[in-house]
Amino acid sequence: MAQVVREVIGVGLLLGVSALPAAAQSMALPAADPVGIARSGAQVAYGYSLEAAATNPALLASLKEKGGVYVSAGLEMSSTQQTMESTQQSLFSFDRNRSLAAFGLAARLTPSLTLGLKQDEPFLRHGGLKDGAPSRFLGDGIDLSARRMEAQLAWAPGANFSVGFGLGVAHLTYGSTSVVRLDVPNDPTLPASTANPVNGMVEQRVGQSADKVVPSYSLGLRWAINTRWTMGFAYQSALKADLDLKAGFRDANLGFYANDGFNTAPLGIDTRAATLLAVAQPLATGAGSLELPSQTTLGVRHRNLPYMTWEADLRWTSASLRVPSFAAVQTPSGLVSAPAELPHGKSHFGVNASTELELGKYWTVRAGLSLDQRSVDASYTEPLLGGAPTAAFSIGAGYKLWGGELNVGYQYRQSQDQDTHRLTGDWSASGFQPTPVNRIRMEGMGHLLALGYRRSF
Repeated sequence: MAQVVREVIGVGLLLGVSALPAAAQSMALPAADPVGIARSGAQVAYGYSLEAAATNPALLASLKEKGGVYVSAGLEMSSTQQTMESTQQSLFSFDRNRSLAAFGLAARLTPSLTLGLKQDEPFLRHGGLKDGAPSRFLGDGIDLSARRMEAQLAWAPGANFSVGFGLGVAHLTYGSTSVVRLDVPNDPTLPASTANPVNGMVEQRVGQSADKVVPSYSLGLRWAINTRWTMGFAYQSALKADLDLKAGFRDANLGFYANDGFNTAPLGIDTRAATLLAVAQPLATGAGSLELPSQTTLGVRHRNLPYMTWEADLRWTSASLRVPSFAAVQTPSGLVSAPAELPHGKSHFGVNASTELELGKYWTVRAGLSLDQRSVDASYTEPLLGGAPTAAFSIGAGYKLWGGELNVGYQYRQSQDQDTHRLTGDWSASGFQPTPVNRIRMEGMGHLLALGYRRSF
């Protein structure tokens, strides 16, 4: 037994470490509960697991007990780093932490019919850039989350086959910020003109936010080929919302500049800038559509030893990732908006793998690995949405006590270094001008951690 444990842990660490050079953080979470996190989401065919039914509702029919419930709480932590090649100055993001919560319930009504209820968080992305970040004019903050709850039903016409359905809602929240520079004429209440020339600039952060509840559904299949092999299929619907965004200024102004965008601003600009900001109006412009992609997963599970099970999943994520454009500012001299929008997503494949080992009567240990293709085109690389090829390695354990099982799961995510020339620019009184000669290196890392308890009845 000890030799098997050493081999499993050694293989898991080797896979995880080998994946790190090709890694980057993903917006999609593998799960919100400790068991799913420890498996890196590879559980679409994992029978006898109430947590796996959050991914594939058909698995409710495979539970050994008549019912069960689990609750969990956790934390998601992530950060990004930007380094200018010319100065070697590194700037780290803030707003790094978010809480996680998950819940699952199952009750068998008849030998062939089982009902369930689940709450999870399939998507999460957040972070803000420090004042003065080189890419701030192209967006400097994002706060996106999806909290989903679905009622589930699983029907098993035979012992080896089941189908499942889930129907519910998802609460989507979205916020973004960017930094703009506003021309300050001699009379800020009037449009700039030859008679009312621009005499300096003020830098200001502007943001927008909204939330909405939208429909959500899921489908699943499970086929137990024999006592050792099981195949599973799951589909999670896309989440789409037309948001009623509200815009406003964020924080105080970030500084004053001369018309060239670099030198010291003229005297008296602070008073004139305050007058300009008082009459300016932040606007939520452009499309307010938020779309989070659907996911289709096919998995195979094998119980090669009485105490050891592994699973491998192939997942396809659709291209329907879209976020609203940034807020703008209406001034007496005209509309001032961000010079770029966040990119759209692209369809991509991902591979997940997990192993679970039962150690005696009380302990269960788990490990998982996930690899994803790029979700955003490389030519649109930026720090807020990310989108580079993704990898993660996870571990976890369960201990039986109080008539149930206490579980903990942890996942580590490390971002690949990405170099780009598209994030910098100079903003003068004549407008924004990109500076593609400047190269920026982006780095990042993230952690998922959850603790939960499951009880069968």
